[in-house]
Amino acid sequence: MRVFAASFWQEAVRIARTPVDLLLLTLFPLVMLGSMAAMIWGGTLTNLPVVIVDQDGGALARTITRNIDATPYLEVVAQTPQRAEALAMVRREQAVAFMVIPKGISARSSSSPPVTVFYEAVFLSTGSVASTYLRLVTTATLLRQTPRNLGVAGASVADRTLPTIQITLLGNPTLSLEWFLGMLIGPSILHLVIAISCIGSLGLLMRDKSFGAYVRETQAPVAALSGRLAVHVLAGILWAIAWLLWMTLARGYRAEGSVALIVVGFVLLFVASAAIGLLLIAVTKEVGTSFSGAVIVAGSALAYSGATLPLSGGLWFAQDWSKVLPLTHFIILQMDQLIGVTARADLTPMIALLLYPLIGGVTGMVLILRSKRPA
Repeated sequence: MRVFAASFWQEAVRIARTPVDLLLLTLFPLVMLGSMAAMIWGGTLTNLPVVIVDQDGGALARTITRNIDATPYLEVVAQTPQRAEALAMVRREQAVAFMVIPKGISARSSSSPPVTVFYEAVFLSTGSVASTYLRLVTTATLLRQTPRNLGVAGASVADRTLPTIQITLLGNPTLSLEWFLGMLIGPSILHLVIAISCIGSLGLLMRDKSFGAYVRETQAPVAALSGRLAVHVLAGILWAIAWLLWMTLARGYRAEGSVALIVVGFVLLFVASAAIGLLLIAVTKEVGTSFSGAVIVAGSALAYSGATLPLSGGLWFAQDWSKVLPLTHFIILQMDQLIGVTARADLTPMIALLLYPLIGGVTGMVLILRSKRPA
């Protein structure tokens, strides 16, 4: 423990006296997290521009259009009877979706063509949200209008109460991109930063691409290396907690489960980050190559985590690579706690995160210790 504490303190002092390393663990995370916070500020998507293609021109079509424009999530930027004009506006990025109200909608007969929604799939989030609200508002309007339009044929059902449908979104009831992306991108940025900072710190211990001299000259090298890496792990944990407090206390979002368990996940994630950095530098004995490896592992982690792009049914490589990445298991744990899953269910991702220091970290330590050569 004495060697661990001494090494921890020496590394903290070295970082404080080295401008580049100090900026990497202080100003750089602040700039990155601050920039991301500015980009996703505002939370829920509102006033998404949509176009109404009204081919009917009747009272019901006008009511649907008014109700769509009245919702805070959508804004009708144009009305036209021509589908080609609406499509051109989407291509010019003047709208994210358009809806076609067919001729004869007021008749509501079985032969009437359906109301059709088209949305921009390149920007999947905005288009999907816009299409969802277009469908919801239109359906609600049609349900309210149906009894009065049924006429004599509908007399037997005119007094019936239509069943209501209530949709509750778990973990993100306001459909906030700020909450969704913030809890994904923040940890992924710090995951990469800590892996790189650990590699840079360990690279300073090599002489002629070998840790041999360091191992020979250092008492209890395992404890010393652990203490050195602990400084970087602690920096990652503190930044992650600060980001979590920003999202919850400052921005007002709420995790339904255990915040403490999310913090435990942060600890395990950054210990895994340090272990990956240790293993890469121990195997390659090249700082530049190890940096590249960290970018491949940590930099691609968000894309392969399954949180933003579904991997079900994808190539076996994508699915297996996702399981190898520590961020995947952390996101499972974190998302479970955002929706209030019991802690017992997250034992599996926690055990998976522990495998990185137990396998990768221990392997890296063994390789470094074996580099000792006789004096």
